[in-house]
Amino acid sequence: MRKRSVLFIGLLFFVLVLGLAKAEAKIYPPCKRCHKYKDTKKVVHPAITQLGCPSCHTQAHERNAKYPKFLFAEVPELCFGCHDKSMFTKDVKHPPVAEGQCLSCHDPHSADNEKLLLFPRPQLCFNCHGDSMFKDEVVHPPVEAGLCNDCHDPHSSKYRKLLYDNPPGLCFRCHDKESFISEKKKKHHSPVKRGLCLNCHNPHARPVEKLLYAEVPDLCFRCHLKEDFTGKNYHPPVKAGQCLNCHDPHQADAKKLTIYKVPQLCFNCHGDEEFTRKNPHPPVAAGMCTVCHNVHVSSKDVLMDMSINEKCLQCHPRIAKSPHPIAFFTGRGHPLEGRKEPRSRNGKLSCASCHTPHSSDYPRLFKYPANKPYELCKHCHKFAKK
Repeated sequence: MRKRSVLFIGLLFFVLVLGLAKAEAKIYPPCKRCHKYKDTKKVVHPAITQLGCPSCHTQAHERNAKYPKFLFAEVPELCFGCHDKSMFTKDVKHPPVAEGQCLSCHDPHSADNEKLLLFPRPQLCFNCHGDSMFKDEVVHPPVEAGLCNDCHDPHSSKYRKLLYDNPPGLCFRCHDKESFISEKKKKHHSPVKRGLCLNCHNPHARPVEKLLYAEVPDLCFRCHLKEDFTGKNYHPPVKAGQCLNCHDPHQADAKKLTIYKVPQLCFNCHGDEEFTRKNPHPPVAAGMCTVCHNVHVSSKDVLMDMSINEKCLQCHPRIAKSPHPIAFFTGRGHPLEGRKEPRSRNGKLSCASCHTPHSSDYPRLFKYPANKPYELCKHCHKFAKK
């Protein structure tokens, strides 16, 4: 009985060893005797190192093999035997993926590049896409670093252009959202609020700073009518195309996306001395610069939307209805216009010939030292001395 038990155990051990040997031979056949260089590069397909060649080539050297290369299925179904098919079948597919051309990018055995890629990125991408649109004076840092896959999924995505997310969500993966569309800011540029970053910026490369599609102000004129910024007299920043001297292109707390509220915005260039004397004009004291002045262009002097006197008479209509400042012997007052006035900036007589429109150290916004109207006369009229 004991001999039989020993014999049975020995037989069982032999069967197990033989089975393991056969399994080992099937998983790791001596393929390298002929195929010596399939797994010699830096990155080797795990199917080879962990499962062995027969994991894909299940009918090795069989005459009636169903698929080429003795594979158990055609590419890409072969690949889906291990890789999750859902990663490759989203709404927007990379054309090579859609056509099942996995091997146009990947080597199935080994490669010197990550992910078994045939070439390092971005060279691999340039094989199809070319490199001209990715090279210019200004290049987006991820593009310059060859990080195409920081923005694009190489296989499939639910977003257009194979993006990982739609702008601006994609952009905010690197750029601080608070700097562009913060809830703390009161005003947002319409394209920014709608996530249309690519209306102004190219995501790859451009000859213009900030990857803009055109220089400012031409970029602005793609939406804003150029005619509204063209006229006889220009605000100097407008004439120089310096829109961003006054406006933030993304967000601001002030109306019209100005970087400061009026009048502080104006004081950045004009200074405040002329506007803060002892007696300020009420609209000036209230910061209402734009009540009198257009901010971009005008057909009138000093960027006004009408002549100086017409503007003054909008608030001071009685001046035109009675002699001003007093009635002389003829019963008429001092003329308000229609005469030459050498001291004025345009050489013409107007309300501003006697009154400063912003602020004055003298009563009634007098332009020259005077306390009463007749004390102004001597500054223009020369009287004969007795």
